[in-house]
Amino acid sequence: MAHGPSEKRSEASGSRTAREGATDGPSPYVPAGKSVAELTIKAVAIGLALNVVMLTANMYLGMRSGMTISASIPAAVISMGIFYGLRRVGIGGTILENNIVQTMTSAGEALAAGVIFTIAGVTFLDQPIDIVSTAIVAILGGLLGVLFMIPMRRYLIVDKHEELPYPEGTACADVLEAGSRGDEGVKLISFGFLVSFVYMWLASGMAAFRTTIQTAFSAGETDGFAIGGDFTPALIGVGYIIGPRIAGYVFGGGLIAWMMLIPLLITGGFVPESAADATLMAQAEAVWDEYIRYVGAGAMIVGGFYAILSMRGTIVDALGTAAAEVRNSGAAATEDRKRTQRDLPMRVVVVGAVLIALALVAVPQVQVGLLGGFIAVIAAFLFVAVSAYLVGVVGSSSNPVSGMAVATILIAALALRSTGVTDPVVVLVTASVVAIAAAVAGDTSQDLKTGYLLGATPRNQQLAQVIGITLSALFAGWVLYFFHQAYGIGSETIPAPQAGMMALISEGVLTGTAQWGMILIGAVFACVLILMDVPVLPFAVGIYLPITLATPIFLGGLLRGGIDRYVSRRDDEDGTLADHATARGRIVAAGLITGEAIMGIVIGALYITGTGNADGAPFPLGLGGETQTILGGVALVALVALFAASVLWNAPGTAEADAVDR
Repeated sequence: MAHGPSEKRSEASGSRTAREGATDGPSPYVPAGKSVAELTIKAVAIGLALNVVMLTANMYLGMRSGMTISASIPAAVISMGIFYGLRRVGIGGTILENNIVQTMTSAGEALAAGVIFTIAGVTFLDQPIDIVSTAIVAILGGLLGVLFMIPMRRYLIVDKHEELPYPEGTACADVLEAGSRGDEGVKLISFGFLVSFVYMWLASGMAAFRTTIQTAFSAGETDGFAIGGDFTPALIGVGYIIGPRIAGYVFGGGLIAWMMLIPLLITGGFVPESAADATLMAQAEAVWDEYIRYVGAGAMIVGGFYAILSMRGTIVDALGTAAAEVRNSGAAATEDRKRTQRDLPMRVVVVGAVLIALALVAVPQVQVGLLGGFIAVIAAFLFVAVSAYLVGVVGSSSNPVSGMAVATILIAALALRSTGVTDPVVVLVTASVVAIAAAVAGDTSQDLKTGYLLGATPRNQQLAQVIGITLSALFAGWVLYFFHQAYGIGSETIPAPQAGMMALISEGVLTGTAQWGMILIGAVFACVLILMDVPVLPFAVGIYLPITLATPIFLGGLLRGGIDRYVSRRDDEDGTLADHATARGRIVAAGLITGEAIMGIVIGALYITGTGNADGAPFPLGLGGETQTILGGVALVALVALFAASVLWNAPGTAEADAVDR
C-alpha cells in the first residue's frame, strides 16, 4: 500500500493528528526540550525588511479596496525562499527562524489595517496627516495589542486548541513544516499556490473573469433580496480550514442581514437618497452600508462583553499571576516552565499597560485626555480578547477590526460628549488606539498559534512582534502622508471607505445623528442568540461583513463537510483515509491562501508603479461584463473541482492508490 502524506509525516516527525494527546494537545514539530536557533540577528534583519514592504503594500491596498491581506503565509513562503538561497552559500536557517520572520513581517500588515481604517479618517475631517502623532498612536496601540494578548495566550491558543482552529496560523504552520520536510507537502502547497496565483492573475491582473458573482431579486411585494459572493481561492481555503459548522454560523448571520433585514428596510422606505434611483443590488448595498453595519456592531458589542464574561476565570487567573510576578514571587516559576510555555513576564504586561495609559493622557501629540485614555485602554483590553477569539474562528482576513472601531467610537463619543467634547478627531484617535490594538492582537494570536504547532518560544515571538510593531509605527505616518500627497485619501484611486465611515460616525454621534435603533436591534439579537446557546460572534461577523465574504467562506466549509462525509463512508477502522484527507486538504488550502496573498502584493506593486485601469486590472483583456460573469462561474467550478481532486488524489483505498500499488 502506498503511503499517504499523514503516514510519511508520522515517519519523519509525527503526524499532527497522531501526535495529539488526550489532554496536552498536539506535540510541537520542534520538541520543547530541543534547542533550535530562533530569534537571531539574521531572522530579525529579514523580518524587518519584509515588514516595511508588507506595511506599504497593505496600506495602499486597504485604502483602495477596503481590505488588507494577511501577511503571515506569504512572509513564510518568501522567507523560505530567502533562507533556501542563503543555504546555497552555507548560511541557511531553521524552521523557527522562518517563524520569527513571518511573525515580524505580519506585524506590519496588522498595524497597517488599524492605521488606515481609523487614523486616515482625519483627512475626511479636513485635518492633515501628522506623521509624529500617527507614529505615537500606532506604537501605543500596537504594544497594547501584544501585551494584552499575553495573559490570554494559554487559554485561547492551548486550552481552546480544538475549538479555535486559527486558519491562517494553522495553514502557516503547515507551510513551514512542509518546506522544512521537503516531502509531498511541498508539492501540495505548490499546487495550491500555483492554482490560486494563476486564478487571481487572470481575475485581477487581466480581468479575464469576475470573482464576484452576485444578484438581487424580488419576491412578491417585498423587494431587495440580494445574494452573492467574492469567490476567491483564499476565502474558500479559509472556509475549508474552519469547517462547515463555524462557516455556517458566519453565513447564517449574512443571510439574516441580506435576506431578512435589508428587504424589510427597503420595503419600509429606508433606502438612502443617494441610492433611491439605483439598481436593486446597489440599493441593498447602500442599506447595508447605512444601517446593517450598525446592527452588526451592536451584536459584536454584546458578543464581546459575553466573550469576556466567558473568559472571566482565565482573566482573573492571569491578573493573579501578574500580581504575583510583580511582587517577584512568580518570576522563578516562569523560567521553570517548558520552553514552549514561556511568555514575556506578566510584570512587563502590567507595567507596560500602565505606562501606555499614562502616555495616552500625557503625550501632547495624542490629546485624548484622561477620559479618552481610560476608554482606550479598557476598550483595547475588551476588543483584544474579542479579536483574538474571532480570528481563531473566521481567520484574520475576515477579522472585523472596523466593527470594533465603530463600537469604540460609539462608546467614546457618548462618554466624551457628556463632558463637552465636540471635536470628532479626539474620538477618532481614541478609536485608533483600540483598532490598532485589536488588529495587532488578531495577528499576534495567529502567529502564536503557528508557534504553538511548530514548538516556538512564545516569548521570542512576542519580542519579535514588539520589534516589528515599533518599526512599522515609525514608517506608518510617512507612508500615509506619501499616499495622501500622491493620490489624496478619499479620492477615486484610494477612497479609504472605512476611514470615511469612521469620520462620519464620529461626527454623527457627537451631533446626535447615529443609528442607535439599529445598534439596539443588533444588541437584542445577540442576547437572543446567547439564550439559544448559539455562538454570537460568528453570527455578528456574518451580519457585519458583506455577504460577498460570508458566501465563499461557507462554500469552503461545505466543501470540507462534503469531503469529510465522502471519506467517512469509505474509511477503514484505523481512520487512514480521514487522516489523509484532513492533512492534504489543510495543506492545499494553505497553498490557496498563499497564492492569492502574494498575487495581491504583485497587484499592489503594479498599482504603486501606476500600471492599471479604472477597474484595477493592470492588463485587461477587454471582455464584456456578461462574458466575465459566465467565465467566473466556470472558473469557480474548476477551482472547486481541482481543490477536491487534490485532496482525494492517491488517497488510501481509492482507485488511484490501488493503481499505484499494482
